[in-house]
Amino acid sequence: MAPSSRFVLCVAILLPCGVMGFEFDLVDRGANDPGAKCMLEEMNEHVLVLLDYTSVDGTKISAKLEDPTGQVFWTRDAEVTGHFGFTTKKAGDYKICFTKSEPGGEVTTHKVRLDWKTGVAATDWDNIAKRDKVDAMSMSLRELEAEIKEIHEGMLYFRKREEEMRDINENTNSRVAWLSVSSLGICVGMSVWQLVYLKGFFVRKKLL
Repeated sequence: MAPSSRFVLCVAILLPCGVMGFEFDLVDRGANDPGAKCMLEEMNEHVLVLLDYTSVDGTKISAKLEDPTGQVFWTRDAEVTGHFGFTTKKAGDYKICFTKSEPGGEVTTHKVRLDWKTGVAATDWDNIAKRDKVDAMSMSLRELEAEIKEIHEGMLYFRKREEEMRDINENTNSRVAWLSVSSLGICVGMSVWQLVYLKGFFVRKKLL
C-alpha cells in the first residue's frame, strides 16, 4: 500500500496536567485504508490519565493506546464509546489511535469526541465527594452513637444513685420508727414506774 493511501494525523500537546477535549473527523477511505487518526501527548512519569471517547454518529470504532516505547497496552474494538484510566509508568509520548471498525467502500467522514484528562484534572472528584460524604455520615453516626452511649451511661448512673438514695431513706425511716417505738416504750415504762413508786410511797406513809 502506497504511503499516499494512508492518512495518519498525530497531534502533540505538551500539557503535563490539564484537559484536552475536542471533536475530530475520522475519515474512512475504504476497505484498504480505514483512515487511522492518532493523538499524541507527552507526559511525565506517575501521571494520572483518564480517557473518554464517543462516536458522535454512533459508528462503531476501534481504539488502541501505546506507551512511549510503542507497546500497545490498551485496546477497544467495535465500540461506540470507551473509557480508560491509568497512571503513566514512563515519561514520554503516549499515543491513542482510532479507526472505523468496519471500513466501507466509499469515502465517508465520522465525527469522534475525545476527552483526555491528565494530572489533577483527571481526579475523580465526584467519587471523592461521595467518599467524603460517606465519611461525614459515618462520623455523624459515630458521634450519635457516642452521645447515645453517654446518655445511657448517665441514665444508669442516676438510676444507681436513685436506688442508693431509696435504700438510705428506707434505712433512715426504719431507724426513726424504731427510735419512736423505743421512746414510747421508755415513756410508758417511766409512767408505770412512777405510779408504782408513788403508790408504795403513800402506803409507807400510811396515806393510803
